Amino acid sequence: MMRSLFALPLFLLASLVSACMSPSPYAPGDIARAPIGDTWRYEEGSTRLKAYRSGTGPEVVMFASAGREASDFNELAQHLTGAGYSVTLFEAPAINGTQASVEAPNLFDLADDAAIYLETRDAPVVVLGHAFGNRLARAVATRHPDQVRGVILLAAGGLKPIPEKANTALMQSFDPRLTPQEHREAVRYGFFAEGNDIPDYWLRGWHMETARLQGAATRSVESPLWWEAGGKPMLVITGLQDSIAPPADTIDLLEAELGDQVTAVRIDGAGHALLPEVPGELASAITDWLAALPE
Repeated sequence: MMRSLFALPLFLLASLVSACMSPSPYAPGDIARAPIGDTWRYEEGSTRLKAYRSGTGPEVVMFASAGREASDFNELAQHLTGAGYSVTLFEAPAINGTQASVEAPNLFDLADDAAIYLETRDAPVVVLGHAFGNRLARAVATRHPDQVRGVILLAAGGLKPIPEKANTALMQSFDPRLTPQEHREAVRYGFFAEGNDIPDYWLRGWHMETARLQGAATRSVESPLWWEAGGKPMLVITGLQDSIAPPADTIDLLEAELGDQVTAVRIDGAGHALLPEVPGELASAITDWLAALPE
């Protein structure tokens, strides 16, 4: 059985990283595309943090899926800035020249890095996390509650193991040894509902070094320590065809456990990727919730 991305031994992950560095006409680890927004940088010692800011108004700070780039949020950011919000796309370590403040960070270390940015803001923000980013968003809200006023979770797993076939597809999404067709099929099964188009930028931007770091960070902090996001109001959005984080293992559990803290939105025709699959529905659900969120 293939083990989870968040539980693979380091020597196996290292072999995939090495493969990603080998010359290949087809490279999932290539940069997917440029993120939108003005670049914010923080450098101190070996720490290199980077985020991309656009728009004006109440702020939403976004954290991407495991091993994925901040640019995954480009379309959502455009929707939200057009609706009167400011958006910050926070880049993960080992992407676009970034480096965490700790060599082997745990999840709360990554949350503290994000808080370096949040401390520059004049008011608390909403944090949004997609897939792995949902863990980080909740860790930020738990660790730095005074800087967060709400939490949005997309494809929010983190408690139950990923189903075996979906986990295999997740791991293969990072593997440059596959043919283009094999790679596309892995990305499709793991992330996209049947029949949905896969944008070309979702066939690139799979950064194994980042995913390895994030997996180790997740394993080093028990989920009950961040699961409730510090009690902050929570919008949870799930695609009903999500094979990696099925509704029964994710949104259903959060809604049942946290009650009125959670606003639950289920979208038919969407898988784990969500962002490129149903951009309009996603943006509408988020802006409706933001409009009702107390200042």
